[in-house]
Amino acid sequence: MPAQREPTMVTGAAVEIEALRQGFNRGFADYRYNMQMDPSGMLGHLHRSNIDPGDCAVLVAEEEGRLQGVGAALLAVRGDEGWCGGLSVDPAYRGGGWGRQLMEHLKRRAIERGVRRILLEVLVSNDHARSVYRQVGFKRLRELLLWERDPRQGPLPLPFERLEETDPARILREFYHWHELPTIWQRRARSLLNYVEQHGCIGLTIPARDGQPVAYVLVSPSSSSGVPAGGKPAARLRILDIAVDPEANLQDAARPLLQALQLRYVDARLTLMDQPADSRLNPVFASLGFRVFDRQYEMAVDLAESPPDTDQ
Repeated sequence: MPAQREPTMVTGAAVEIEALRQGFNRGFADYRYNMQMDPSGMLGHLHRSNIDPGDCAVLVAEEEGRLQGVGAALLAVRGDEGWCGGLSVDPAYRGGGWGRQLMEHLKRRAIERGVRRILLEVLVSNDHARSVYRQVGFKRLRELLLWERDPRQGPLPLPFERLEETDPARILREFYHWHELPTIWQRRARSLLNYVEQHGCIGLTIPARDGQPVAYVLVSPSSSSGVPAGGKPAARLRILDIAVDPEANLQDAARPLLQALQLRYVDARLTLMDQPADSRLNPVFASLGFRVFDRQYEMAVDLAESPPDTDQ
């Protein structure tokens, strides 16, 4: 445990990005999922989400004669809407109200940037974080489901339809409007376009009889998701986004799309993050053997209704 001194909160413009990364990583060291970022990963996160380090807050403390990042809060801005891209405090420094102060800083900075509303997602099981967010005015908007399908469940029935590779930028330009419900920040068209520019991804569509796409999926293969029984690493396929033409029959479009996707990546664990709980696609996922492995709440604060605390 570090030799503790009273930490200080500074703006992201006052420190190097490395201190921001350090504060983020240390705060998420005991998180349920791996949130640790190397320098390139942090830069990628900032770019994809439209996070300017100058809009962020960093908690710093002197440890053994050196100033270290021990917490962070990241603010993304697009127009009059913002998003909290991470709030974290090192376990050794929790209990002093720093999480709340970091969020109050974000609210003040958001107002300076013309933001009217800030969004975020938080695990349903993270009672402490949800309490902090409520204290600073955030209210729950909706529940989000995290889906996965294990390759050990076996293959799905073969579809008659075939997947067609399609330019991801074209998909986002021409078919993104198929979403019937608002998407979370990381699945907004701008975030996905940023991801495509940085990392690339695979765009796949399934056509109707006239040859026009009726459903699409954007996917990003990754190296592995652990070692299952038998010792062979299981590849993980992230479904970045999925949508069906609202004028098409949902079952006739979504089911063959997912069946063909599983056939193409038969040994991969398929995952999809943050699907709204009232999405029409959820029964299709369940019918094809996907399971909900976690849940989040999307929360928001209206800055006109809940202005920042001016005493901090």
